[in-house]
Amino acid sequence: MGRGQQMSIWDIERTVVSTPGTETRNIYSHRRLVVVAILTTFVPFVIASSYLYYTTPDASTEAMLFFQRLKEGKTTSSFVNATSQSNPQVEPKNGDSEISKDTNQAEVDRDSAEDVIVEDVDPKDVATLESKNPTFPGVNVSEPHLEGPEENITSILMEGHGLTNTTNSNNRVGCDLIKGSWVPDPRPPQYTNSSCRYIQGHQNCMKNGRPDTGFLHWKWQPEKCDLPRIDAQAFLNAMRNKSMTFAGDSIARNQFQSLLCLLSQVEVPDHTYNAPDDRDNVHVFRTYNFTIAIYWSPYLVHVEDKDITWPDNKTQSVAHIHVDKLDRAWTDRISGVDILQVSTGQWWFKRGLFLQGGQVLGGHICDGWKECEKEIGFADPYRTAIHHLLKDSLSIPGYTGTTILRTFAPDHFEGGAWDSGGRCKRTTPGGVPIGPLTNWMYEIQQEEFKNITGEASESEKQRIRLLDITNLAQIRADGHPDVYMKFQPFANEKKQLPQKDCLHWCLPGPIDTWNDLLVESLRDAVFGS
Repeated sequence: MGRGQQMSIWDIERTVVSTPGTETRNIYSHRRLVVVAILTTFVPFVIASSYLYYTTPDASTEAMLFFQRLKEGKTTSSFVNATSQSNPQVEPKNGDSEISKDTNQAEVDRDSAEDVIVEDVDPKDVATLESKNPTFPGVNVSEPHLEGPEENITSILMEGHGLTNTTNSNNRVGCDLIKGSWVPDPRPPQYTNSSCRYIQGHQNCMKNGRPDTGFLHWKWQPEKCDLPRIDAQAFLNAMRNKSMTFAGDSIARNQFQSLLCLLSQVEVPDHTYNAPDDRDNVHVFRTYNFTIAIYWSPYLVHVEDKDITWPDNKTQSVAHIHVDKLDRAWTDRISGVDILQVSTGQWWFKRGLFLQGGQVLGGHICDGWKECEKEIGFADPYRTAIHHLLKDSLSIPGYTGTTILRTFAPDHFEGGAWDSGGRCKRTTPGGVPIGPLTNWMYEIQQEEFKNITGEASESEKQRIRLLDITNLAQIRADGHPDVYMKFQPFANEKKQLPQKDCLHWCLPGPIDTWNDLLVESLRDAVFGS
C-alpha cells in the first residue's frame, strides 16, 4: 500500500467521524472492513512482487508479462512466440552484479584458467572443415549462418521440432518429451551457486558477475504432457544400491555437475575419487549407497595422441582415432553400472587420423601431412564410432545396464568464433538458427540409433535409449557463460578482451532440463513404472 493511499483512507475516516449522528461503533466497524479488504487484496501481491524483485531483478520482459498474466488470472499453457525479441547484453556497471560474498578469487582464477573452448574444438578446424571437406553432405558451406535478431524465425525457434522421437517417454499415451516449447516459469532454480559446491569456475555465471537472471526462469513444456522437475529425494531412493556413470567430454561433465548439484540438495555425497587433472570423479551418496561417476573420454573410442612432423619440420600432437574400438578409460569401469550416459561431438571436428581394424582409413584436415594420404573428413568415421558405441556397449563384460546416448549439444557463437569476436549475448530463448554442422551431427546420431535398434532384439532395445536434447538446447542461446566464464570479465577490459564461452552452460541454467529429461525418460528403468 502506497503512502498516498494511506493518507486518503485516513482522511475519509476523519470525515466520517466528524459527521453528526454517526455511531462510533459503526465507524470503526466500517474502517476494519475497509482495512481487511485492502490487506486481503494487496498483501499477497506485494509479497510476490518483493520476492520476484529480489530473486529475479533482471528477469526478461516475457517472464514479467507472464507474471502479470498470472496475477490477472489470464495465463495459458503456451507462450506467444511472436513477442520474443533479441535483448542485447547489458555490460555490468560497478555494483550492478549480484555476486556471492564468499567468492574465492583464487579458486575462480584456477578453474577459469582452463581453456575450455580450445579443449573442445579449435574454430580454425571447423572453418577448414566447412571450406574444404568434400564429404559435407547437403550443405551449402558458402552460405553464411544466419545471425542477428530473430524477426520472422522466432516462432520456429521457440519450439523444438526434431526428427521422430526415440526417447522413452514413460509410456504416457501421446506424450513426446522433445516436442514442445520453452515457456516462462516463475519458480526459482532448484539450487544456486551458494548451495552447490560442484560448479566449476567457468560455469558459475552468477558468481562471475552475469547481470541478468531471466534465463533461469524458463521451463520446457512438452505439447501433450508435463516434464516434471527432478524429485531428488525420490530419485535417490529409487537408485538405492545402484550406480550411474557419465562418459564423454566437458559437456558431459557440465551435465554431470548439474545432476550432482540437484541431488546434493538432499545429501552431500562423499568425493571418493578425483583424478589429478580433475577429469575423472566419483561421488557416493552414503545414505542411499548410490554411486555417480564421470570419466573423461571425448571421442568414446580408443585414441592415441602421436606427434606428426610437417614439411617445415614443426611437430604437432594429433589424435589417431580407432573408430571400432571403445575407449577402455570408461569401458573398464562400468562393470555392474546400472545407467550409463555417453556423449561425443565437437572433438571430431579437430584434425585427426582414423583407423579401423588397425588399418588407416584416412584423415581429417590432412594439409600435407604425409601419414594422412587420403582426406575422408570425419562424417563416416564418426558414424562408424556411434554404431560401435551403441552396439558394442551391450556386450561389455560385467555391464548389463541401460545405455543412453545424449545427442549433440549446439554452440551459439554469433558474429565470429570464440577467438574472433563471437559472443552469445542473448538474454531470452530463440534467435539462433541451427547450424549445418550441428544438424549434420544430430542426423548421424539419429540414423545410427535407428539402425542399431532396428537390428536389436526386444531385450536389447530396452537397454539402449536416446536422450534427445539438440533441438530444445538450440533454442537456449541465452544459457551460456559468454564472457562470464571468468570473474568480473570487464575489470581488465582495456588490457585484454575477455574470452567468451558459448558452448558450455551456466549452472544453474538450461542444462538442468537435460537431467529432468534424463530421469523422466528412464522412469521405467529407475522407478519401475
